[in-house]
Amino acid sequence: MPWRVLLCSDGSPAATAGASMLEALGLVEDSEIVVLRVHEPGHATAPIDVGLAELRSRLEVGGRTPDVRVRHGHAAEEILAEAETHSYDLVVVGAQGRRGLTRFRLGSTASRLARHLPTSLLACRRVPVAVERILLCTSGETPSLATLRFGSSLAVRAGARVTLLHVMSQVALTWASPSDDLADTAETAIARGTREGLHLKHGLEVLAQAGLRHPPTARLRHGLVVDEVLAEIRQGDHQLLTIGAHRPPEASAAYAPYLDDVADRLLTHAPCSVLIVRAPTGGARA
Repeated sequence: MPWRVLLCSDGSPAATAGASMLEALGLVEDSEIVVLRVHEPGHATAPIDVGLAELRSRLEVGGRTPDVRVRHGHAAEEILAEAETHSYDLVVVGAQGRRGLTRFRLGSTASRLARHLPTSLLACRRVPVAVERILLCTSGETPSLATLRFGSSLAVRAGARVTLLHVMSQVALTWASPSDDLADTAETAIARGTREGLHLKHGLEVLAQAGLRHPPTARLRHGLVVDEVLAEIRQGDHQLLTIGAHRPPEASAAYAPYLDDVADRLLTHAPCSVLIVRAPTGGARA
């Protein structure tokens, strides 16, 4: 079944990063794409309309032309309204639009989308011609299975290599987390059957069943989550970071701000595109 993709654009040249990423992931040919433009008060419309026309022509494949929808109001609110009214598999935004990276600071459009969208979000920057290396982060909690499946589905389409990353805190929080665990690599953790090793082993099995072109690899890092994820991106020259939505339903009110902050900081500082996967909740598409 084709994916339904909502591609959000403000009509600027930088906003075409979303379209480029769909091409790099091989999603243009077999997806039903809707292009959304939000007209915010105080901005000229003519250059934007020209950009949207060019974008629509670029994404036309096999005689199928993307639908273009226009909304008026605040970008985040209108994107959320569109996503809630018409069911999509993926919402795509460019990491640099008319207001550049300021859109990705706490409380901005991307942060609000990451917190409240009912579907997965792809924020695009530094888009390659083809996506060859994907870093997939998993926390060991319930949303991770959805992250594995969604991320591997994109990797299959792109023919990309997948690295599975888990970050373990440097501080053993309970007696059940012995200090030996804090020195483990992915290989030793899997061999010793630790909690993290079993989690990584299961993740590799899920990825192997997805039909990837290349065998997946696992990495275990120790330290602060954001710092270690960013270090792994740079070390592995990854072109797409995939993480799970950072606010599971059972998150406490006290813990939720920390989870939101992780996503905000990765959106802001990751030197590549970021995919935030939200587990599907079902429901018919409109």
